[in-house]
This record gives sequence, structure tokens and C-alpha cells, in this order.
Amino acid sequence: MGILQELLKNKIVLITGASSGIGRCIANDFSRFQLKSMILIARNQSRLSETASSIKQSFEILPFSCDVSKKEEVNHLGKFILDRYGYIDILVNNAGIGLFGRVEKISIEEIEQVSFTNYFGMIYFTKIFLDSMIKRKAGHIINIASLAASFGIPGMAAYCGSKFAMLGFSESLRRELKETGVKVSVISPIGVKTNFFNNEHFDFKFPMKYMLKPEKVSQAVLSSITSNSFQTFVPTIAGLSVPFKSCFPSLVDLIIEHQFRKM
Repeated sequence: MGILQELLKNKIVLITGASSGIGRCIANDFSRFQLKSMILIARNQSRLSETASSIKQSFEILPFSCDVSKKEEVNHLGKFILDRYGYIDILVNNAGIGLFGRVEKISIEEIEQVSFTNYFGMIYFTKIFLDSMIKRKAGHIINIASLAASFGIPGMAAYCGSKFAMLGFSESLRRELKETGVKVSVISPIGVKTNFFNNEHFDFKFPMKYMLKPEKVSQAVLSSITSNSFQTFVPTIAGLSVPFKSCFPSLVDLIIEHQFRKM
């Protein structure tokens, strides 16, 4: 806690998808530190205001309604923030949506909605603030991916595709930014108990037994600030599934098929 207090003192933190779930937990955890400002982004203004009002701190809290999938909205907001501060220190790209359905059954517009929110939204926010980070030789981009960035799950091709893309983009960016002072981290949790599954696309009871509380993901975000690791799996043991997939692909196919056949 002492090291984090020093590292986060007077820092400007921006969190997307901050109105509920993981994003709200991340905001609450960051509120324990002496920040300069916390910028909260989400589409739902009323829930975003609830998040902002629940944080009782002396630093500045700015909630902004913005659809991260819309480049023009992100650019407009990003320019406003840069005009106000000139930079941000930590960008947490957390906003994300999902849908469940076979590719043949879902529309191209639905696939685009997932891709533009989960993947391009991350790119839009990264691009708008990256130059200022490089110029200052300081900054941290934290992207909330998923274990689904490493596994193709039937019925979730759009979501998995967006997270695969996020992971690949983040890995490339990390290598480009080597020795610039700008850090890139990816947080890859298993399923999390949030409102993610509460929409018409998940018209069945999704198995929640082994899912994480969002606080676990938020803790991983804070830990990434002092960690040299590029990718953090939550829980840590979930990371073993990736080399397991490479060594035993046929067995992994059977396990995934068994888990999702009844869905």
C-alpha cells in the first residue's frame, strides 16, 4: 500500500465502463489513494453519477457520458480532457459488452457493436492519449481483456474475437513502447459476476458457480501498477490453461464442447 500511495499520488486516472461491475470496483479501489483527479466514463449517465457520488474523496472526480464505440465522441471528450490537463497518467480500458449466439444467427451489426466497443473503443482512447504519454515519458495503459482472449468459445465468437484482437494489439504496443517510459498491461480474468450476462443475448442461466467477484479483477489492476508482468491472469492459476491448450488441443476441444453443448 505504501508503494502504491507514492506511485499514485497526484495522478490522473481515467476508467472506461465505470458505471457498474468491474469498472465501479476499480474506481472504488483507486479512490483509496491521493489522486489528483479521477475521470469516469460510461454510456449510462445515471449509473455513472451513482458511481461518482459513492466515492467520498478530496480529489476531483469527473463523470462523463460517452459511447466508447463512437470515435467522434471519444475524440471530442479526449480533446476536452487534454485541453484541461494536458495528459493523463493511467488509462484503464475496461468498457466491454458481449453477446451469445452462433455466428450464423447473429447479425453483422451485432458483431460490429461488440468489436467497436471492446476493441476499437480501447484503440480510440489509447490513441487520443498516447502521444502525451510518450512526450512525458510516463504513463500506464491497462487493458481489461479476458481468458477468452486465448480460447475460442462456441457461441461467443464476436466477444472472443474482440478480446483476441485486444491482446494482440496490446502485445504489439508494449514492444513498440519499450524504453519510452510508457507501460502496457493486460488483465485477463475468467468469467466475472457482473451485469455482463444480463441482456437478451444470454437467454439462459449462465453458470456462475466458478465466476469471480469483480473486486478480484480490480485488485489485479492495482497490482499491475507495481508489476513488471505484461499479462495478469485472474486467478493466477487460470494462466496455466494457455500452455495446456498448446500441449493438449484435442483435450481442450472436448472440455469446451462439453461445457457449452447444453447452452
